[in-house]
Amino acid sequence: MFLHNRFYFLLLFSFFFLMINSSLANEAAKPAETTQDVDKAQQQRNKEWMDLTSQISGLKTKIKSKEESIKEIIKHKHHAKSKAEAEHAVNNLKEEHKELMKLEEEYNQNIQLMKYRYPDVGLTEKRKYERVKVKSLEDYEEQMTLEGKIKQSVQKIQEHYGLKDDHDDAPKVREEEENKREEEINNLAKPIIIRK
Repeated sequence: MFLHNRFYFLLLFSFFFLMINSSLANEAAKPAETTQDVDKAQQQRNKEWMDLTSQISGLKTKIKSKEESIKEIIKHKHHAKSKAEAEHAVNNLKEEHKELMKLEEEYNQNIQLMKYRYPDVGLTEKRKYERVKVKSLEDYEEQMTLEGKIKQSVQKIQEHYGLKDDHDDAPKVREEEENKREEEINNLAKPIIIRK
């Protein structure tokens, strides 16, 4: 009987041992499944980020091409030979500008989405998100005229060299500075006579 009890005890012990091992094996398998789920989620997130990045770059190119087409329409408008051609160009210009505004709005929305939904994905350096600001039609027209181009060039030069824009006082100041320089040069060339 003792042998018989020992047999049952051994059988019962081995059965519990097998149950414990199988439950541990199931628990060990669960983290592997969860890591696979995490990897799939990360891959899905990366895919969404890449899609958004490609959308943003596509929108940026579309915006640049719309700006170029607006400039071409403005050139065509300035060289129009009849009033009907000019009116047609103005209508085309308004349509292109509306489309450009829609593209700009969509681009800025996608930039905001990228900034706040995926702040860490694809991060190699500190990213800078630039908003696109669409100019008005008057700004585009001014940019296309000769006077507008001259103003832009003067403004760039002033920004580069740190000059202030004083149109009224500029000639007077320049003349005074030239006079002072000439006097200094003349004073250096003259001999100094000391009297007692």
